[in-house]
Amino acid sequence: MKKFLSLLLAVSMIASLLAACGGSADPVAKNKAEASTDKYRSFYQVWIGSFCDSNNDQTGDLPGLISKLDYINDGDPNAGDDLGADGIWLSPMMPSKSYHKYNVRDYFEIDPDFGTLEDFDKLIEECHKRGIRVIIDLVLNHSGDDHEFFKKACDELSKGKEDGYARYYNISKESNDRYNRAISGTDYYYEGPFSPDMPDWNLSFEGTRQYFDKVTKFWLDKGVDGFRLDAVKYFEDAKTDADEFLSWFYKMAQGYNPGVYVVGEDWDDAGNIYDMYESGIDSLFNFKFANSGGDFLVASHSMTSDALKKLKKYDDNIKKRNDKAINANFLTNHDMVRLHNMLEENDYKMAAALYMLAPGNSFTYYGEEIGIEAPNTTNDASYRTAMIWDNENLPDIYVPGVAGVEKNALGGVEQQLKDEHSLLSTYRKLIKLRLQNPEIARGNIEEVPDFGNPGIGGMIINHNGSRVMVIHNTTDEAKELTLDQITNPALRGWTYGDLAAEPNKETPKLSGTALTLPARTSVVLKEVK
Repeated sequence: MKKFLSLLLAVSMIASLLAACGGSADPVAKNKAEASTDKYRSFYQVWIGSFCDSNNDQTGDLPGLISKLDYINDGDPNAGDDLGADGIWLSPMMPSKSYHKYNVRDYFEIDPDFGTLEDFDKLIEECHKRGIRVIIDLVLNHSGDDHEFFKKACDELSKGKEDGYARYYNISKESNDRYNRAISGTDYYYEGPFSPDMPDWNLSFEGTRQYFDKVTKFWLDKGVDGFRLDAVKYFEDAKTDADEFLSWFYKMAQGYNPGVYVVGEDWDDAGNIYDMYESGIDSLFNFKFANSGGDFLVASHSMTSDALKKLKKYDDNIKKRNDKAINANFLTNHDMVRLHNMLEENDYKMAAALYMLAPGNSFTYYGEEIGIEAPNTTNDASYRTAMIWDNENLPDIYVPGVAGVEKNALGGVEQQLKDEHSLLSTYRKLIKLRLQNPEIARGNIEEVPDFGNPGIGGMIINHNGSRVMVIHNTTDEAKELTLDQITNPALRGWTYGDLAAEPNKETPKLSGTALTLPARTSVVLKEVK
């Protein structure tokens, strides 16, 4: 018995030593994750119509989403088989004649394809039980041409009346590049650059703003926690521009909920995004680093150090405009081809680590975490195909113009949850690292150390004096690094950047300030004072 106890003690001491010096014991398994209580979140973008169909009508819906909430977040940051995302961005869900719902007919209802307002109330209740905050896609640049106001405007204009509902839209008797859509039966034209069935609102008109005030209050009263604003770069009319309108909207929304979170879509150059932060809204999507050719994707296999230097510059610049700015990092969204179509499989995990271990909020497009492939790269609908829950039981979801659902190359959720080395397992671990080390999301990039190799990128992130260090080795060789930049570093966790090779990987090892970082590995360290 004494020999057995001695053996147990020896094993325990070895395990403790391994954990202390960065051996095989994974710190993520023992460190505690704290649920977020502020605006800093790991968001999951849900395209409702393609996510989960509850009634077998070939269209995803709100009850289907509710049935999958425990996959997104089960409410316990330290247990379960959930992804761990604590924010959801819902695609447009208001009544619309299109499948994408960006041409809204009624801003106070749920499209029947997706359910009812009662279903939405239940969704909010269940999300909040789990600590998930919900933001909805709000389309303020244009309405549908079947919106009540636009139909009344067209009717009044056919009678020569310009001072009624026509004031809600941008209308002119001159046809030009801006006023490019004719109103049938009249000699008037309206602004509709996106599509004939998407007339642009007149954001300068006080009546439009009063209407949007009612819309905003309605959904905040319903319990939403914020908004993703579509196409904010186009918020420009005769007497307003995007900065002024966004500033008005944000302050108005804060009047109903001081903690409201607002993120804008400005698919534009970095300089224009910087300037848009002067409006005061929380976030704008970081398009410079996303999509094919974006810095995160390039850095997953080359120029990693250079990308993190650019990220520091980007973060510094947005905070010069708004010291409360929260960067919104992502790889892809509903308007972009899938990650699977842009990267080699062995770069998926590294790209994920680069954006999820960066300051700000992370936005993960549904299916990205399991490596869904777009069936083609020629139309937006192909980027919005069905979520694959089980490769052996494929969903029957219809997306206009897209062929039937095929098996996912890396397996569905069911298959990947059973594999600790799967892409999904890496996303789960990255979100847990963000929760265990809140400095990552909330801090400022204090320094980007030079390790003398373009394939090794690191950054020191400081949040109220607490410092963490994130390092990515995207090369094919292990590297010996000396960490002179922080005092008493402790390993907080790591993820691997390769799919096939992960089971045989060496673990990072830390002795004092000497770090052995395996090839294709990302690591998080924390300064111990």
